[in-house]
Amino acid sequence: MKICPDCLNETTFNRVSHRRSYQCQCCGYQVYPTANTIFHKTTTPLTSWFYAIYLHTITRNGIAAKSLERQLSVCYKTALRMAHLIKILMASNEGVKMNGIVEIDETYIGGQTRNKHAWQRKILNANGTGQINKIGVMGIVNRETGEVYTRVVGSAPTGRDLKPIIYQNVEQGATVVTDGFGGYAGLKKDYDHVIVNHEKGEYVTGSYHTNTIEGYWAILKRQIKGTHIHVSKQHLQKYIGEVTFRYEHRKRQDEMVEIILNRVS
Repeated sequence: MKICPDCLNETTFNRVSHRRSYQCQCCGYQVYPTANTIFHKTTTPLTSWFYAIYLHTITRNGIAAKSLERQLSVCYKTALRMAHLIKILMASNEGVKMNGIVEIDETYIGGQTRNKHAWQRKILNANGTGQINKIGVMGIVNRETGEVYTRVVGSAPTGRDLKPIIYQNVEQGATVVTDGFGGYAGLKKDYDHVIVNHEKGEYVTGSYHTNTIEGYWAILKRQIKGTHIHVSKQHLQKYIGEVTFRYEHRKRQDEMVEIILNRVS
């Protein structure tokens, strides 16, 4: 028995045939459990949605929309939309500010110069490096808790792009470990800033290193290159959010589906 939010009577709700709604026996008030969720107005069976969520949690390197298309027997457009909405759910959790030992690094996502057409290589060589047309991503990882925060930051991020993200996600006074990139200059004012200078062949300073965040980058790039081949800048944050979710919950794989479904609202 449930309390009807409209007539306030203790009653039962019966399923309305051919509709995803339940109706109060007393006043006829209808409740739509999937309204304003990722399942809103979907014509795809919920069992297919739940199976798609399950597939997103059991794969190490993600699942391509083409694979969803085949396994769910839906069109590619539907499979891609489902995959994007599930990725949004996976990335929707907002964490608290990090403390302790925090590793920070940035990487670039995109094709290498040698793989481009000759006319494209000519333009890139004239302008400088192969970093052009690549997408910059900043990552912050708490070495003690395994929590990760990532953000797409553009093709050529500077300190003006990176520092506000650090101050927003890392508690002042924490130990921050970075490489020698000039964009991190000045962090010593508010953090215990340890620099591991890779350009000088330095990869460990005492017990400090950036191996944790670099390991995360390896997982991210393996998923993009091995599973999705190419991801546009418009949707990259969703794919990064999926990798982050799977990385943070890698020791709780049996709980992943439940965690994702709890975020449906």
